[in-house]
Amino acid sequence: MVKIITFIQCTICVLIFSIHFSVSAQQNSLSIRGQVLDKKTNEPLIGANVSIANDKAGTVSDTEGKFVLSLKSFPVTISVSYLGYQTSRISVEENSRTVTVFLLEDASILNEVVIVGYGTQRRKELTGAISTVSKAQLEYNVSPTVDGLLSGAVAGVAVTQSSGQPGAPASIRIRGGNSINAGNDPLYVIDGFIFYSDNSSTRVGLNNIESSLNPLAAINPSDIESIEILKDVSATAIYGSRGANGVIIVTTKKGIRGAGNVNYQYSIGWDKPAKKLDLLNASQWARMQKDFFFNKGKYTDEDIEQLGIGYDWQDAVLRTGATQTHELSLSGGNDNLRYLLSGNYTDQKGIILNSGFQRYNGRVNIDKNLTDKLTVGITATAGKSTQNSLTTFQEVNYSSSPYSAGITNSLTYALYIPPVVPIYVDGDYNYHNPYEYAYLVYNGLAANPVSDLNNSTGQTINTTLLGNFYARYNIIDGLTAKINAGTYISHVTQNLFAPSYTAIGLDVEGVGGIGNKQQQVSQTEYTLAYTKRINKAHFIDLLAGYTYQDTKTNYVINLTTHFTNEKLGVNNLADGAKPFPPVSGVSEAKLHSLLGRVNYTLLERYHLTATIRGDKSTHFAKNHRWGYFPSVGLSWNINEESFLKSVKMLNNLKLRLTYGTVGNQEIGDYEYAQTFTASIYNGKIAYSQTNLGNKNLKWETTVQYNAGIDV
Repeated sequence: MVKIITFIQCTICVLIFSIHFSVSAQQNSLSIRGQVLDKKTNEPLIGANVSIANDKAGTVSDTEGKFVLSLKSFPVTISVSYLGYQTSRISVEENSRTVTVFLLEDASILNEVVIVGYGTQRRKELTGAISTVSKAQLEYNVSPTVDGLLSGAVAGVAVTQSSGQPGAPASIRIRGGNSINAGNDPLYVIDGFIFYSDNSSTRVGLNNIESSLNPLAAINPSDIESIEILKDVSATAIYGSRGANGVIIVTTKKGIRGAGNVNYQYSIGWDKPAKKLDLLNASQWARMQKDFFFNKGKYTDEDIEQLGIGYDWQDAVLRTGATQTHELSLSGGNDNLRYLLSGNYTDQKGIILNSGFQRYNGRVNIDKNLTDKLTVGITATAGKSTQNSLTTFQEVNYSSSPYSAGITNSLTYALYIPPVVPIYVDGDYNYHNPYEYAYLVYNGLAANPVSDLNNSTGQTINTTLLGNFYARYNIIDGLTAKINAGTYISHVTQNLFAPSYTAIGLDVEGVGGIGNKQQQVSQTEYTLAYTKRINKAHFIDLLAGYTYQDTKTNYVINLTTHFTNEKLGVNNLADGAKPFPPVSGVSEAKLHSLLGRVNYTLLERYHLTATIRGDKSTHFAKNHRWGYFPSVGLSWNINEESFLKSVKMLNNLKLRLTYGTVGNQEIGDYEYAQTFTASIYNGKIAYSQTNLGNKNLKWETTVQYNAGIDV
């Protein structure tokens, strides 16, 4: 089955064509064709689950709500379900191979199960503020990264892109920032593995590389099944010291039991600058120089008329960027096993010369019922992301003159170069600019932004592995024990090279460096959960657990200048005559946690959630490492009361009240200790103090009170 889906989106003149192929393994030619529609609006329902009753073989509807379901024989009963709609079961005879299924919106959507910290809950029983990213947002997302997918998807979540550089991270704030000194980024839980996305984690220390690579770039958004965002203290306190900034729970897709399915999707798109600056042309610029400045070029009126448009440096450093993505997945299984294998390749060319992002990604997701009581599973994602970025002269200083620190890279420099200066001379780059007053000229050689972009290297490569294994055992009815063991390994390499004719390399006869950083995070979790319904009036859900996480980081940086042979770039650092002393370091952080939660429901309308978590973090001084974070939440389904049941137009009315304390440990390693750094002073090794230390350094805590009404 071949499906061609065309999307046209008018954001910054981007045109995306998507071609989707789906091939399903079939045992014979019997099949049912049909369409799934909303009963009230007759709109097609995209992604509805269509399966054979009691067989578990199934498919999903496409963008027009259409589906094709393979069969073994007639007659057959098919089941059609969709989130927020009532499930429909239809009997199909052999002479009715084409069916139209109308689904009615389900008023009992509050019974939908959502993922919360270390478990699940029915939405109607929630006491905290939890939002779910819509299926449509996940299905039709065109962003290559997870944080880009969240932009505009959920109320209360602000996503700010740090740069237009492909592969750059975004700043995410859930209900604003909570800390002045510590991190404000939310915590991610990816298939049960706790992951803190620190945007600086992919920087090694080569400061002349302008952008950083998104630490979440290795995760393919197309692999995501659901995203839950925990906003308030009742929902996040179960994560204790890491929940102050909110929690984003990401669950990836699992295999569909039944016949094997192979899916391939290809998409291609183009990016153009949304707007270019309206700059002076050569004649206008020369006229301004003659009338208002010192006319350094000694232009006459005749010269000015002949200059015309001149040279468009802005256009020379920009281009049309192309993005292409290939995705392939294989899924299937039976009553005791389900599996999904997927691969992804993304290549995104930036709109600035020599900028771009490239990703290779592979994922495996397997669940196996070993016995009636024991289930095991493994999820693993491996990827390699490469970002080619601009090199930067120095950090941005917005208080400085644009002819000083306001110019930070070749893009901004191109906007300031007079249009009378040619880009090329005699078929080669022009390195002569009589109007450059010293900032970017050395010994008569001036920087050329087009040459800089094409010949400089500012590359970041991140190779990652994220894996998680679980085993779940049902001890008795309602009592379940679960073990999680996972690891995250990241190896970052940054390559920097600026030849002697570039802005960075002018006065040092070329500069080159390589930085490497490796981070390894290991995590184990042991939880015990018990659920029990007592008569029809009471329901309890208990959770207790212990978790441990260990994070090790090491890095090394080598930088040198004054090259005699620049053709090999970073692959020949030994040619640099004046190397800097190498820089290296190592750190380790440990976190031990005890956690507990009680969920209680009375008469299906009064709900209580109480949590407690104790964390012991080595980020803090020895006598202040333990922190305790309690919370309590109450909710009342008012619409379930007898005095409102007759109001048919009201499907849901809930009052929520929460109170609790959460913490923040994202302050860096060894902040409590005195630290020293080695350097060379007068030809000898010397140590300078880099941190004074604080024996009383302790937890930063946030106390929250929340009240809300869901209608």
